[in-house]
Amino acid sequence: MPLRAEINPSVLPSSFGIDAGMDSRLSREEQAFLHEKGKISMCVDPNWMPLEMIDRGKHIGIAADYMTLLSTYLGVPIALVPTRDWTQSLEFAKHRQCDILSLVMPTPERLEYMAFSRPYLSLPLVLATHYREPFVADITLITDKKLAVVKGYAFGEILRKKYPELHFTDVDSELDGLNRVEQGEFYGFIGSLTTVGYALQNSYPELKIAGKFDERWELGVGVRNDQPLLLAAFEKAIASVGKRQTQDILNRWISVKYEKAVDLDSLWQGLLIFGLLLLFLLYRQRMLKQHNKELLNLTRTDALTGIASRHYLDLELDRLVFHYQRYTEIFSIMAMDLDNFKEVNDRFGHPAGDRVLIEFVSLVKQHLRKTDLFGRWGGEEFLVICPHTSLDQVEMLAERIRNAIAQHRFEVTGSQTVSIGIATCEQLEMSPARLVSNADKALYAAKAAGRNRVAR
Repeated sequence: MPLRAEINPSVLPSSFGIDAGMDSRLSREEQAFLHEKGKISMCVDPNWMPLEMIDRGKHIGIAADYMTLLSTYLGVPIALVPTRDWTQSLEFAKHRQCDILSLVMPTPERLEYMAFSRPYLSLPLVLATHYREPFVADITLITDKKLAVVKGYAFGEILRKKYPELHFTDVDSELDGLNRVEQGEFYGFIGSLTTVGYALQNSYPELKIAGKFDERWELGVGVRNDQPLLLAAFEKAIASVGKRQTQDILNRWISVKYEKAVDLDSLWQGLLIFGLLLLFLLYRQRMLKQHNKELLNLTRTDALTGIASRHYLDLELDRLVFHYQRYTEIFSIMAMDLDNFKEVNDRFGHPAGDRVLIEFVSLVKQHLRKTDLFGRWGGEEFLVICPHTSLDQVEMLAERIRNAIAQHRFEVTGSQTVSIGIATCEQLEMSPARLVSNADKALYAAKAAGRNRVAR
């Protein structure tokens, strides 16, 4: 899915200019309410371009253009109430110092004093970092990094609940957050694609968009919840905005405009610049794919042995257990532990111990099937996942591996043995953790029985 700002499909009008099945006309009660009210007071985010800002006392940006259209439909002026920052705008709305917030997302706390229209903008959430940082394929992996979010923004609260393992810090504004990322105080800043992209293009050549979240920012009009007629009027006003009008608003603020060439020299210069830009974009795309591939390999592969990592084994176990619960396709696992390996490290040193692990992995791989997944669980412990394999079948495979290791002469240690515990997923209530625990218990039983053996 491309990263772009979108008009929410659920609010786009039909070809007649309104939602199908909805009467776009204001009721007499709504008209009388607006006439008596006279004007609608509005608070905004004073520094959130290109969505909106207060510039020399005037509301500008995408939201400002929408408010102009909505004011025309409602037949009453929408008057700006100036504030110094978003936090103060929220406080003004809470204490009824303004009737609406022009562009806002609902949260449980805000529902105590506001009602919310359907969203009219849908924006992806992205991560901005220094250009030297690698691209982030999985946001959940950056648990050791400091991430900046703007204080009071709804998605900050949402992300903290969904990703409790990540480290979020509040900043005063988007520009404050991006400045502190550029200075190295934070690893990254989280914001909308529209606003972050706008800021990076105009002011931050050292920063880039390095990743995205699954969540989107669904933004509509926030209305004081003690005036339901005002909310109903805004719902109809939003539905009245046509597709062409909405696209014109977006184009005005976030589209690239080209000027027609006035002569051949300008034309050739433009073509040359375009060609260089195209080459640069192709190069960046290639580098992006390469960075993503490298990052994916880092998360999937054990650095020493080249086999699957603990993280990738966990993902496959989750997938296969879910698959079993849905289709009852059994699979089995082997938990392996090199016997007395601590003595190898103590006697020969850790570099020599690493060579034993590499030689062990190479030998085991010779006896596995193409469908088996072999990975390093940690230290001298390994795990093999065997799809479509019963307990009896995996026991035969484990015995062949155990025998091969026992008969092999290792370069460093000479003889070396392995103990193996096996388990199978054949119960609907089985979980990945319980399956691994069963294999571990069998492994301990093999150790207790004298090592160099397979136990179930």
